[in-house]
Amino acid sequence: MDDESWSRLLGRMPAVEEANGPPLAVAFISADDFAAKRGRAWLWWPGHCERAAGPVDFDGRYPDDWGLLLVMSDAATARVGAEGTTCLAHLARSLDIKPFVLRERGELDAGGVLEFIEDLELATPKH
Repeated sequence: MDDESWSRLLGRMPAVEEANGPPLAVAFISADDFAAKRGRAWLWWPGHCERAAGPVDFDGRYPDDWGLLLVMSDAATARVGAEGTTCLAHLARSLDIKPFVLRERGELDAGGVLEFIEDLELATPKH
């Protein structure tokens, strides 16, 4: 993913309500960077508009402030950039996007990420 792809993808992210708990990010990473366990992850902070969205270094570890990791093929990145988030659930079911839920349901809800996860039709841990 590059700056242009990220800008297009970020412009397609849905508006979500302000969260009342500690912020959690949705991290987007290319399949190649994920496989290499290094590269860049692109963070979106739903529910916390004061947090800047954008790239961070990825070293194979998942920081405590990440709630959801989406590993995206190049085709999935291009499709979401073109069509918007309505195709995300389908892409996750077909594994063009590989989702990893990194926190428990209560943390995801307080951090503003749960609504987005539910829109993707993903299951979340309840404990």
